[in-house]
Formats: sequence, C-alpha cells, structure tokens
Amino acid sequence: MNLDIRELTSSLSSYSSATNQAVNIMADAVRPIGYILLGLFFWFEMASWLQMVKSRGGSLTQKIWLEALMKYLFAFIMISASSQICDAILELLNIIVKVIAHVVPSQLDKYQYAQGTVKGWFEKLIFGLVGGLTEFIANIILGIIIFLRYLDLYMLKALAPLLVAFFMMDSLRSVTINFLKYFAASAFIGVILIVVSVVYSGLVTTDMLKVVAGSSGSWGTAFASIAKGVIYIFTLVGTSRKAKQLLGV
Repeated sequence: MNLDIRELTSSLSSYSSATNQAVNIMADAVRPIGYILLGLFFWFEMASWLQMVKSRGGSLTQKIWLEALMKYLFAFIMISASSQICDAILELLNIIVKVIAHVVPSQLDKYQYAQGTVKGWFEKLIFGLVGGLTEFIANIILGIIIFLRYLDLYMLKALAPLLVAFFMMDSLRSVTINFLKYFAASAFIGVILIVVSVVYSGLVTTDMLKVVAGSSGSWGTAFASIAKGVIYIFTLVGTSRKAKQLLGV
C-alpha cells in the first residue's frame, strides 16, 4: 500500500472536476432556499422582539434593528460564501498533511509483503497467497477510505448553503455546528491517515515483530510481514471513527 500524498491532499476541484462542478451547481440551486430560510428566521426574531418590547410598553429601537441587520448580513455573507468556506477548511487540513509529509518523507514507505526464506513449494504458495491477499485488502481499504472521505466532502459542500442558514435559529443552531464539525472531521481523516502511516512505520520495526521473525525459523519473515499488514488494516478501518471522535461528531 502506498499513501499517495497528492491524492490525499487534492482539493475538491482537482480530485474530480466534473463532480465538483455538479456540486457547485447543486449548491447554487439550494442557496436561494437558504436565503428564504434566513429571511424567515429574521422575521421570527423581529416578531419576537416586537412582542417583548410591546409587553413592556415600548417599541423597536434603531439599535435593535441595526444589531439584527448586522447579524443577518453576516449570515447572508456566510451563506453566499459557504462553498468557499468548505474549500478553505479542506485546504487548511491539507496544508497540515503536506507539512507532516515534508518533515517525515522517509516514514511514508509503502507496505509490501515479504516472504523471506520460506522453504518448500507448498509453504511458499500458502504464505504467498495469504501475504498477497493481505496487501490487496490493505490497498482496497485505503482506497475506499479516501473515496468515502471525498464523497462526504462533496455531499456536505452541496448542502452547505442550506445548513449554514440554520445557525441563526437558536433551536436549529446545532444543525450548522454539526455540519461544520462533520465536514472538518471528514477533511481531518487525511491528517489521521498520514499520522497513522508515520506511526505505523515506526511501530512495525519494534522488538515484538523482530521476535516473531527471529523465533519462527524460516517462516518468521513471512509471519511478521503478514502481521504488519493485518495491523495496518485494523488501523485503517478505525481512522474515520477516530477523526470524528476527536472533533466530537
């Protein structure tokens, strides 16, 4: 398995330009709905203010109107720039990945099954099949994780103008917060993957695996190599969950 840094740090437009174009079209389509929701929330808030001040024998002041208009103007800008905000979050986390890759490039070696000095054609066949299957599964899982990461990012970017609008309603504010956290968590998977690759490269050379290789005779290298692949597979499977846990999703 080889962690392709260029693929891992691709922007949404460079990973799949056609998909990103379709996502932008969808975002533009739902953006007017976001504006409508924003207008409704503004009306609800001002009606609430009016009811409150009337109960006290007063009226809406210029200060109340100005504060509300400034707040909703900011929300209007956020809805208009929601796609750019998503791209900026992804780019920020991609920069972190690139920094780590630049600092420790030697730790990003790819995993390949090593058969070692296994004797006998039958043993070589069995170990070769198991080792090759382990390497194949690891590559497939890595590819699926990266694909699903971008799938989530595209989906969330398409719905961003709609979900950002909910921030202005107190009872629905958690929708926007969860959206931003989920998008950041999906982008953060890239950081987790490269950290896992660096840590994995160091841990698989520990005495534990050296003992396995040294205490199993001619099969030691093959056993250790398969063990490394299995460890990596289990680690990869947990990357998405770990990213979401760290960001509280």
